[in-house]
Amino acid sequence: MKIGIMGAMEEEISLFHNKIKVLSQETIGLRNYSIGKLHNRDIVLTFSRWGKVAAASTATTIIEQFGADIIVFTGVAGAASKSLGIGDVVVATEAMQYDMDISALPGFERFEIPLLGLSRFPFSEKYVEMAVESARNYLSETLKKELDRETLDEFGILKPKVATGLIASGDRFIADNSSIEKLAELLPDLQCIEMEGGSVAQVCYEHNIPLLLVRTISDRADHSAVINFSAFIKKVAPYVTFGVIDDFIKKV
Repeated sequence: MKIGIMGAMEEEISLFHNKIKVLSQETIGLRNYSIGKLHNRDIVLTFSRWGKVAAASTATTIIEQFGADIIVFTGVAGAASKSLGIGDVVVATEAMQYDMDISALPGFERFEIPLLGLSRFPFSEKYVEMAVESARNYLSETLKKELDRETLDEFGILKPKVATGLIASGDRFIADNSSIEKLAELLPDLQCIEMEGGSVAQVCYEHNIPLLLVRTISDRADHSAVINFSAFIKKVAPYVTFGVIDDFIKKV
C-alpha cells in the first residue's frame, strides 16, 4: 500500500521529513514530493499549500502520478462545535465544502456538488476507527512527554479529547463569532472548519481512493483565532499531527 500524506502548511508535516527514509524527490506543479518509507510502508509526502484548489491539485497528483492507495490529510482547524477545545483532535466521518452554493438554479440544494448529487463525502469506517484509536493513544500517552507543562498551559490544554463527525472546508480563514455561529446553525453536526479537506474528499471520491482527514483544533474560529493559530502552529501542531498519523500508519 502506498500512502500519500498531505499538509497545507509546512509546520503541520515538518516532523515527517525527519522520520521518513526519503528515497527520491520530485517537483511537479510547484510542489515537492518526497518518496520514501515509514514503518516499512511506501510514503509520498508533500506540502499542498493553502486552499481548496491547491489541495485538490496536490491530491490529484498524488493519485495519478504516484499511485497512492490512500491519502491522509492532516493539520489544524478551527472549532465549530462548542464542545471542542484547543488541542482536541477531530477525525472526519464526512467532509463537505461550505462555500459551495448553486441553489439559485432549479433542482440544486445548498452545498450540493454539481453533477455528483451529494454535498457530503463519507469516509471509511475502518480507517476512522483506526485513526480514533491512534489519536487517543497519542493524547493520553505521548502528548505530555513531548510538550512541557508551560506550553500546554499556554493553550489551556488539560485533557484533550478525540471527536468524530463532519468537517467543512471553504476558502476563507474564519476569525469572527458571527460567521461560525451562522455555519453552526446551517450545519448543526459540524465539528470544525478548515480550508482544504472537503475538496480533497471530492477528488478522492471521484478517483475511488479512500481519504483519512484528521484535524487538531488550533483555535475557536473567533476574534482570537489569528493569535492562537500562529502560536499553536509552531509550538503544538507538528507534534500532534505527526504523533497521530505515525501511529495510524503502523496500523494500515
